Amino acid sequence: MELSEWRIRIQKQLEQTHQEMSDDWKMCAIGERIKLEGKELESIKDLSPEAIKLGYDFSVALQERDNQKALEIIEKIELLDTIWRVN
Repeated sequence: MELSEWRIRIQKQLEQTHQEMSDDWKMCAIGERIKLEGKELESIKDLSPEAIKLGYDFSVALQERDNQKALEIIEKIELLDTIWRVN
């Protein structure tokens, strides 16, 4: 699963709007994966602890305008078997 929408954004210069988008779980890299999976996020608690951490780290990388770190996090999100909490 490739998160191409955010890859394209990160390859360009990161701006304030990207930072604001990353603060919204449905708009960040995790949000792109949610859309690709065709599911709906009801609560952050629906996500696995690893997905929550990566989502947070992604937001921090964008706030710091660290393109390389953001790309590394996207790759980790892509490699997760699931982003959903397994009960």
